[in-house]
Amino acid sequence: MNTSKLTIQRLETTLRSHSDPKIEQDALGSSPPAAVSLLFSIANGEPCVLMIKRAANMRHHSGEWAFPGGKIDDTDESPMAAALRETKEELGIDSSEIDIWCGMKPVDTSSGFEVWPYAGRVTDEVQLTPEAGEVAEVVNIPVRVFVDDISKRTITIIRNGSRREMVAYAYEDRIIWGASAWIIANTIDIVMNVA
Repeated sequence: MNTSKLTIQRLETTLRSHSDPKIEQDALGSSPPAAVSLLFSIANGEPCVLMIKRAANMRHHSGEWAFPGGKIDDTDESPMAAALRETKEELGIDSSEIDIWCGMKPVDTSSGFEVWPYAGRVTDEVQLTPEAGEVAEVVNIPVRVFVDDISKRTITIIRNGSRREMVAYAYEDRIIWGASAWIIANTIDIVMNVA
């Protein structure tokens, strides 16, 4: 697939136009348990997505590749506020260094969480301070990885006698799967299928 037209400007324009204020209202009305920040930037001259590897000691999804974020607290004003708070806690990124473009429909995780993603851009030269107790590794993955068919995989999960196939992505020695793969696949689908 041709990724030459997949610029940071196209990502921003398309995702901003996708923004629906009702998403936040629906989120507030349904008391979702988790929210994440899907953050884009320019690294090495191309659009990238910031991802974290969750620390091995985490209760849910330990060792998995994810977006910064987590459980929504009662003190959070909104799911977006939770995503921004968790991003600061996990990576030390202040909300003033993030421009949120849109909220998107939630995805369900295999562990029963409903995750509300918020896409936006983080300052390209942001200084990261990963919280070692929550984050084992941080990487900027080129957006082209999520568009190129060569990076796509199908994995099969068998849980409680039920078989489920899902999309996954390979990047270097990393496999992005589950809710994170679903969120990025939904996002890329929005951007690539604009008329």
